[in-house]
Amino acid sequence: MAIKLKSIKYSSITKTIAFILSVAFLTMSLITLVYMDENTNISLEAIFQDDYLKSSDLKYEVSDISYNLESIFKVYKSEEYIKSGVTLDAESDFSFNYSWELRNLYSDFKHNSKEYNDGVISDKELQNKFQLLYAKEIEKYRNKYINEALNTYNELIKKINNIDGLYYYMSSEEYETSNSQNKSKDFFTSKPVYKLFDKDGYQYSSDYLVNQYYSSNKLSYYPQDILYIAFDDTFLDPLANKWYADREVLLSYLSLVAFLMVGFIACIVYLLIYSGRKANDDNIHLTLIDKLYVDVNIIATLSIIGCCFAIIDGNFNNFQYVFLIIFLAIAFSFGINLLLSIIKHIKNKTIIKHNLSYKILAKIYSFIIRLFNSLPVAIRMIPSPKKAADLNNIIQGVDQIKNGELDYVIKTSSQGIYSDLAKDINGIASGLKAAVNNELKSERLKTELISNVSHDIRTPLTSIINYVDLLKREGVDSKNTEKYLNILEQKSQRLKTLTDDLFEASKASSGDIPVNLSKVDVSSLLIQCMGELDDKIVASNLDFQLDYPEEKVFVEADGRLLWRVLENLISNILKYSLQNTRVYINVIPSDNTTSIVLKNISSSKLNINADELTERFKRGDESRTSEGSGLGLSIAKSLVELQKGNFDINIDGDLFKVTINMPTYKD
Repeated sequence: MAIKLKSIKYSSITKTIAFILSVAFLTMSLITLVYMDENTNISLEAIFQDDYLKSSDLKYEVSDISYNLESIFKVYKSEEYIKSGVTLDAESDFSFNYSWELRNLYSDFKHNSKEYNDGVISDKELQNKFQLLYAKEIEKYRNKYINEALNTYNELIKKINNIDGLYYYMSSEEYETSNSQNKSKDFFTSKPVYKLFDKDGYQYSSDYLVNQYYSSNKLSYYPQDILYIAFDDTFLDPLANKWYADREVLLSYLSLVAFLMVGFIACIVYLLIYSGRKANDDNIHLTLIDKLYVDVNIIATLSIIGCCFAIIDGNFNNFQYVFLIIFLAIAFSFGINLLLSIIKHIKNKTIIKHNLSYKILAKIYSFIIRLFNSLPVAIRMIPSPKKAADLNNIIQGVDQIKNGELDYVIKTSSQGIYSDLAKDINGIASGLKAAVNNELKSERLKTELISNVSHDIRTPLTSIINYVDLLKREGVDSKNTEKYLNILEQKSQRLKTLTDDLFEASKASSGDIPVNLSKVDVSSLLIQCMGELDDKIVASNLDFQLDYPEEKVFVEADGRLLWRVLENLISNILKYSLQNTRVYINVIPSDNTTSIVLKNISSSKLNINADELTERFKRGDESRTSEGSGLGLSIAKSLVELQKGNFDINIDGDLFKVTINMPTYKD
């Protein structure tokens, strides 16, 4: 059964049926939408709104009628008012906004007036002159505007009077009109739908009628004006009945479109998954059309689709639905076929290379490379004017670098062998400069190392010599003998510690320490280390804040060496931290790396680079008055690196931060 089902899925007949169905579903979806648009006069909002009185269709119907009434009320008023020219004068202000012909005529007159342009006459004088010279034209276009306004007014009056169930009352200081005997506000508000304006502002029978973007709102500037508009059931019932009928048709059409689109999506998904594949074969099989170059296929398909839609657009009103279906089916067939062809090439990983443009560019590039590589070096070095200048720059640059100017950069203006040569010489100069800087740094560090080692060893040694001399002179029976012996013991111990640290630093940096990596519980190791140093921590007046996860965190490390690192760092914190401050120790685990972060505030100014603190005998205390050897951080870093970890120091003002990254242990 499973084998039979698999053969059906990969069958070419099944794919053909799915392709035909996808074209049919998509074509019929669009045809349904076109038919719905032609046979229903209703907004798509009706899908979610089931009350006509709350619909946008009613809102815009009321807004249209309101706009026409406002135009009659505030613009046209009456035939006598229009004929008086008041409406024209309101738009005149000598820019002739009511007539583009007259406006252009005056603009040309103004532009060609030499007297005006030379400043001989003013704007007002120019206007008077124009009125005298073009009196007939002005009168002609003035009458034309008045006649057009009269026609518009009469059309509006006719349109308003033909609306059954409409009641209106409009009143201002100079104008009043109504088609209702009852002009009271209560009469209008008694109707199912109304829109009112008076001294109280706008009022609507429903908030759904408010349409601030559509209404002219011309009355908002005149609180003394009154505009009452109302509609009764005579007006509303026919519109509502049609709206409800159209809504039922709209919903049925949309249900059909949804069904068709689900079918289309199902067919397309099937084709996208199984196109180009056959049962028991992982290869992608291309058809004859797929073997066309992808870009050629795209251009040809889009051209055919464009032609189909151009024919549809040019003859839409004359088309019968059968022809519309044919051209849409052709367009969608080519479109879906293009999509499937692209998907096959994506699966086959040939979407880029199987392009005519790619082939042409590849051949051009290959030809240029072969041509260039076939030329002898001598020919490629034949200088043009730009190359000659570049060659001169290279000669000068080599001379500068030879004389020690390692920062000198050779610049070229052309591309090719001279540019490559300049880049190589600049690279040699950069490498040489880096080598010189490293050598200088190494010499400086050697000098500082000798100086620091000498200072740190000579200090306790000098004290030992001095107190031995005192014992010789005063004798062993002196009352200060015990005091001298204590000091000699301290300085001897200090000298031994320095010697041991130096020896350990040497072994750590050379890697001459056995490392046994195992599973180490970081949190337990930290707690144990702080327990060992508890007396010193309590005496330090430092507030240690240890933060680690509740569950155990394991790293791959040598427990003995990691203990030495943590002991060194915590001892370092106890020596150099500012008293009465907090010390933060955090354990931050992740999949591959676990971080141990230690942060403290330094008691002395940290005026040293963070990288230099891990150099031997380097201290944040440059005066070297503290008891440290300057080897603790160097030893810690070497020990962490021996365990395949990472040791990082950051300094921000007086904040000293050490981050140890160790590999997270994995079973």
